[in-house]
Amino acid sequence: MVSCTGWLLLLSGAAFCNDCHLRYLRYGRDDLKPQTPLPPYEENREYSHVAAIGWTRSSGKIDWACMGTLIWDNFVLTSAHCTMDESNTAPDVVRLGEANPAHMQQRKISHIARHPDFAPQTERNDIALLQLDKRIIVNQTVAPGCMWLAPETIFPKLQSLVRSKVDANNRIQGIPVISSVESAQTNGRKCVSSTSGDGELLCIETGESEPTKCLDAPAGNPLQVRLLHNYKTSPFVVGIRAGSRSATSCKPAGAYTRIGSYATWITQVLAERNATAKPVDFIPAVCALRFAHLRPRVDELLMERFDEIQTLGLQVEWRHTEDFRYIVRIVWPAEAAQAARNDCAGTLVDQSTVLTLAECVAPTPEGHKPTEVLHTGRYENASLPIKSITMHPGYVRGSQANNIAVIKLAKPDGAVPACVWPFDDSMLIMRIDLAGVGASGLIGDIGDAIDDQGGVFPSHHLRAVDYLPWANCTDELTKFNRTLRGASDEQHVCFRNEQWLVPGSCGLLPGGPLQRYIGRAGSALKYVYALSLAGRSCGHGIPAVALLLRPHVPWLRSVIMEGAPGIRPQATSDSVIVINPDLQRSDECSNGDGTVGICVPHEMCLSTPERLRKGERVTLCSVGSVVCCPWGDIARNAAVNPVRKELESCETRSREFREQRLRGRESNSTEFDNFPHLAEIGWPQSNGRIQFNCIGYLITTNTIVTSARCAEAKSWKPTVARIGMLNSENPSNYLLQPIRRVTVHEEYDDNTGANNLALVQLTAHIKPTVFFFPGCLFSNETHVPARQYGVHYDGASLQLDRIFPMYDGDCRERQPIGETLLQGHMCFLRGRAEAELVRTTRCYTPGDIMVWTRLTEEQIDDAEYLVAIYNHGVCREVDDVLTATRISAYYEWIVNNIK
Repeated sequence: MVSCTGWLLLLSGAAFCNDCHLRYLRYGRDDLKPQTPLPPYEENREYSHVAAIGWTRSSGKIDWACMGTLIWDNFVLTSAHCTMDESNTAPDVVRLGEANPAHMQQRKISHIARHPDFAPQTERNDIALLQLDKRIIVNQTVAPGCMWLAPETIFPKLQSLVRSKVDANNRIQGIPVISSVESAQTNGRKCVSSTSGDGELLCIETGESEPTKCLDAPAGNPLQVRLLHNYKTSPFVVGIRAGSRSATSCKPAGAYTRIGSYATWITQVLAERNATAKPVDFIPAVCALRFAHLRPRVDELLMERFDEIQTLGLQVEWRHTEDFRYIVRIVWPAEAAQAARNDCAGTLVDQSTVLTLAECVAPTPEGHKPTEVLHTGRYENASLPIKSITMHPGYVRGSQANNIAVIKLAKPDGAVPACVWPFDDSMLIMRIDLAGVGASGLIGDIGDAIDDQGGVFPSHHLRAVDYLPWANCTDELTKFNRTLRGASDEQHVCFRNEQWLVPGSCGLLPGGPLQRYIGRAGSALKYVYALSLAGRSCGHGIPAVALLLRPHVPWLRSVIMEGAPGIRPQATSDSVIVINPDLQRSDECSNGDGTVGICVPHEMCLSTPERLRKGERVTLCSVGSVVCCPWGDIARNAAVNPVRKELESCETRSREFREQRLRGRESNSTEFDNFPHLAEIGWPQSNGRIQFNCIGYLITTNTIVTSARCAEAKSWKPTVARIGMLNSENPSNYLLQPIRRVTVHEEYDDNTGANNLALVQLTAHIKPTVFFFPGCLFSNETHVPARQYGVHYDGASLQLDRIFPMYDGDCRERQPIGETLLQGHMCFLRGRAEAELVRTTRCYTPGDIMVWTRLTEEQIDDAEYLVAIYNHGVCREVDDVLTATRISAYYEWIVNNIK
């Protein structure tokens, strides 16, 4: 079966992987729009925490000889060397916001707290706090930075903030230009000080070799890292320059005081000086959120996506918890106790199947297994009982090879699943989204407004990461003392984002998806490519390793397809339908079994029904009803019916009008927005007026097709049809035509909706114009378009819905008890894009139609085809299954009953 062409094969269930996009097309996203570049900041926000420390001389001139970091609204962190100059004089003034001269703030120093064990000669304990005489005014140009107070420094790259405007005496004059120089830790290389090995100092390789460049780093300059959160970065000070440089002592490995070693002393000083700061205020997540609205944004993060769909490169994404219902938590019974893997997740790949790691569901030594999976939301959780668990037969505990399992749920779930990407490795060249869980307040884009709603509840979200070659990955993991037994580039893949995150922003979900939105059949749907296996901070900074799904697709198909509702096992009785759009009517063709024939309308081929019944291959020569028929099976004396000829030449006959409509719409956007094929069916009233109760579809110059329920809406027959009026801006651009005859299908059953079809014939053939002309009939009996539009009519106005047909097997599974899918019927669901709020909509009425537009690249209005007419259904919820009468099943009846 070839089903990746945007067509849905009737009478079958969905084949695993290849047609997932058709089965769940109704959830696809099509709201991508170009992003408007964000306006640049009016001020520089990069260095709002950087302070210049000065000495006021007797002449009134200030020597700005040191640097510091604002850590609270009235405290600056610096080195102890910066608390005295060569004459043992203390500094008396601090300046902030120097990168924005118009917004500088200057404060007097009211108190100096130097570390009591400071040793000037050895650079030990080279740290101090300066208290300001009054608080600074926090704004976009002046705001405290954060401190990295953890005992370890895990970042391989750091920024050393330096000044570039100094005089011959290494003193800053005027307003300096602050810049950043990327520096790398030496990882063991000795600093100049003999005390560098005690953990209080960081040795930083600056890469400087020219003595003149050494003048750019006075004492106290910050060593920092910018951590990502809320599409912004906050500065986290890791160290401060110990000692000071001179023009004659260019140190290739500079010493920085590691402030994480002094967390207790810093908080103790703040408390003693009656600062409002508390130890909790310096937790990374708390500090990052405090001034998030004032931090510089990372524009490329915002610009690469529209809403939740990845479009370019580097991004952090947030979505409402409900949009992540396809990521579930695996729940164990209480008896499993500590042996249970309670940190694992799973990924729904259809509404009854969850993929996860085998290690996440492997039985405990006592034989306990997971019993359910859980949707975790902010306000409520929902459990889904597990029916069965199948682990890969090649999985061995402790090894990462074949570390995959399939969970079957006891009943289908309503979440929008992620499709499995079963094809090539083309997604490796793209950035991809890694699912994680983190504090909600650190995820969303808060812009420049204070986020009073920011919370710390766990929230699922996606982090964009880049493919990392396997050799590079293993080298990186070795640096962090991580090894994964059994991992290989044949079954595993590695990702990383070099931008580090604020701790708490994202934790890896073992078994969670690595995914990407892929455009298929006109919509973007999410495809899962791999399952997260190991990593720290969701691949940011330290690489993340995931298990590829593609190598396991054959095994997954065998497990998932077995006994799936609505899916028949592959057997010789299943017909193989092949669409060859390059073949047209009268072309020579082959069915692939050695028989040579010609492309003819299916009703002219005597063997087609039997070939379908036997499960033999049938080639469709086009998307319509033309089949490849062996020469000897073409019906003799098959005279061309003029009605059939008119129906089959629909596109050709309407071409001139469609070209005119396109040109007319370019000059007048509303004049040609009417529906030229729609006809309103009218009944005379006692007051002499005409009441239009329902609609039909003009298919020839004298025939309208509608439902039998519409035709028999009243006890008397309709008498008039109004064509081309709907959605028309000009009331003169329509046709009012008397009805000559109404033909209801002779086997119509009002109770079941069987054969719910009728023809309304006009008293005379109309003369088509650009405002009203016949539409086309979709006559393919085996396939229907996967993406259609439903047209509501309430007697006054129209409403269009995206609608999506269902496989017959899926329809039967979801139909109400006691209801049967009849021959000639088609089930469909109304569109419900993944990110849309689910709302109920008004229901269809008899005669409402389902149409498909055949898209082309020509400069012409695309031809429209009538696919089905609404039959019946319950419309309480947007997920209710509705039923329509397929036009193709009654094509011959229509041809034979048009007089």
